[in-house]
Amino acid sequence: MLKKLNPIYTICTTVVLAYTFFAIKPLSKEIHFATKWTVDCNKPSPDSDKTEPSQYIPFKLGQNAGFFTEDGQIAQAFTFPYKIAISPDDYCIYGTSDKSLKLVSKEGKQKKELKMQGFPFFQKGRKFLMLPGGTSFVFLNENFEPKWKFENYVPITALDSTNDKVAAGYADGSILIFDADGKIERQYEPGGSKYPVILGLAVSEDGLTTASISGQKQQRFTLAKRENGITKIFFHEYLEADTTKQVLVKFSSDGDYCYFAHKDCLGVLNCKTLKSKHIPVKGNIFSIEETSDKKNIFVLSKNDGIYSVSVIQKHSVYSGSFSFKAENAYITVKDNSLFVGRDSSLSRVDIEFK
Repeated sequence: MLKKLNPIYTICTTVVLAYTFFAIKPLSKEIHFATKWTVDCNKPSPDSDKTEPSQYIPFKLGQNAGFFTEDGQIAQAFTFPYKIAISPDDYCIYGTSDKSLKLVSKEGKQKKELKMQGFPFFQKGRKFLMLPGGTSFVFLNENFEPKWKFENYVPITALDSTNDKVAAGYADGSILIFDADGKIERQYEPGGSKYPVILGLAVSEDGLTTASISGQKQQRFTLAKRENGITKIFFHEYLEADTTKQVLVKFSSDGDYCYFAHKDCLGVLNCKTLKSKHIPVKGNIFSIEETSDKKNIFVLSKNDGIYSVSVIQKHSVYSGSFSFKAENAYITVKDNSLFVGRDSSLSRVDIEFK
């Protein structure tokens, strides 16, 4: 004859088995930051002349600049008195009253001299010359020569570009998008605020979508896209607090997400679902860098004299951060590696999960 099981015993056994099942599930791994190397960025490496120039990575820290490699070799190191524009291939040191500008290769050899006055601006392999007065600019070709010029009477407050598009934002709240030949392709004003001004601007790689932060008193973020020859605003949101400073706006490399800085926060917009998320980031955001595999976004910010590097994964998930004291700092990404500059040092920092 079968014995009846005590119901209390059955319940207890079930609870124990369930606990055992869930207890053996692995705990979520924590993020760790591993410094692979640190070097003095002011001291060229002894064998720097043997380094392949195609592998050079540019850096700028305070009044120091140069080029280094992924394995921590300082290929070029120099100081500059006033300002510098630098790219992976070359650089240009300039002052406020220079009548001409010299383009120098990453190997330290002069490539070209441009006999014009202004302030060079290098971005994603493209070069611009911002003309005195701040209302006009020149797009320079690969030979550091003027390709086209646009003159205006309103100050430029934001500029971004792709391979065949240039987007310029102005103090009157207008945004102009130019084609590769300098022709105005479209123009619009985000509006929605009491006082119009463009404080941050980005254009997607395909050149069809622009994002901006604009206005004073009811400052807002907008996403605009060109459809059937007309620019339409597809998304907008008012920000909790206004800023009078220029702010960073940046699309992910695939254009699916847009990141924008505002007060103590990093905004993330999914450009497909048009849903936004706000990740707390204290202080001012200076740089947003994406790894080649698109798995990590690194955000450099500064608050009360302390710099922080935050890690965003899966486009919008905060994973962790590390902080340090410095007068000057910068970050850059090469492939999937993060490089951090701090005053006179450069470090490679890898992410590990343990």
